[in-house]
Amino acid sequence: MWTMGSAIVCTVAFLWGCPWQQGQLVRILRTFQRSVIVMGIALALGTYFYPDAVKDRVTYYLETLVGDTPSNELAVRTGSYPTQNFLNAFNYERWPYGYGIGTASLGTQYVARIMHAQPMGIGVESGYGTLVVELGIVGLVLWIFMSFAIVISGWRVVRKLRGTVLFPIGFVIFWYSVLLLLLYAYAGFQSYEDFILNALLWISLGFLFRLPRLPVGNLQERKPIEANAAMMQARIH
Repeated sequence: MWTMGSAIVCTVAFLWGCPWQQGQLVRILRTFQRSVIVMGIALALGTYFYPDAVKDRVTYYLETLVGDTPSNELAVRTGSYPTQNFLNAFNYERWPYGYGIGTASLGTQYVARIMHAQPMGIGVESGYGTLVVELGIVGLVLWIFMSFAIVISGWRVVRKLRGTVLFPIGFVIFWYSVLLLLLYAYAGFQSYEDFILNALLWISLGFLFRLPRLPVGNLQERKPIEANAAMMQARIH
């Protein structure tokens, strides 16, 4: 579901930010067309060679995501479940200031191994709830402030890249930061605690804030200059 949602968001963004003045819309639409064709071929091959596996997955998705059935998990997983887990964090008596970093997340295994400490038996499945349990309500507020500061700064860079060939990569990095720092973090903190995803986030943000300084990033501004130079040369000849 996250992948499908991201595909829709990126498609709309690419159409909005493509260099219309340079006639790149047709190329972008062709890229989307080719992607859909490749996905269709992949699904057809998977259905042909592994019909049982595809059938089982389709049945599972339909039962858990579509229709009003007891096994439908879509409404629960996107609404009441993460909200209730977040509220459960306030059932712990130390929610104002927390139990410490790593006491309710993946750090538990390292604390127990290195310090030979018994697990405290605390924790919730909500990412924001985990921040409350570990760092208290102040830690959650600081996390939200940091996340929005990064996302807003990234969006400002993306707007500068609109109409250039660097817009797609800039927007994808921006959207990745939105997912990892805000949306994924609210549902659960496991994604941010994955050291590969975490490292990719901060390295990518470094690339994002550097993109406007690259020469190709000013492609839209150089075009009129190049066009005027070409006209001057034509007049001279």
